[in-house]
Amino acid sequence: MHIMSIGKQLRGSAATRLRPERSLGYLLADAVRLMRREFRARSTGLKLTPALARLLFHVHREPGSHQTLLAARLEVTPVTLGRMVDRLVARGYVRRVPDTVDRRAFRVYVDRPGEPLVGRMEEVGVQITTSAMRGFAEREQAELVRQLARICENLGGAST
Repeated sequence: MHIMSIGKQLRGSAATRLRPERSLGYLLADAVRLMRREFRARSTGLKLTPALARLLFHVHREPGSHQTLLAARLEVTPVTLGRMVDRLVARGYVRRVPDTVDRRAFRVYVDRPGEPLVGRMEEVGVQITTSAMRGFAEREQAELVRQLARICENLGGAST
């Protein structure tokens, strides 16, 4: 069933029959899929794969993160994450810094050449969010974000 079909069901009398356990996960996953598709379409000039763009975003959001944390956030293996970081390091977008406590670990930071990319990604993110929230009043937008954060908290994840 496509997102438009579900939207029609939610507006009609079927809304009472559409159970959250059958629709919430699908709607959330489809919304993320559509937002990622839109991000790819609007950010072709970045010359980054979607996975590398996500990694750069997370490094910017959590500067100094360990590679193991970043691998968990992106749901990839540490080896895969290491290769991804290698690619961003080779382009000068991020740098690895040895951890002062654990000599085996590295912390990752956005480097100066990566900052404009992060800025562009943030601009694209604002455009996509604006498009996604079209037709929602400000209070509805705030409530939706609050409710999604609560779902993340309920499931034991970070909501920010």
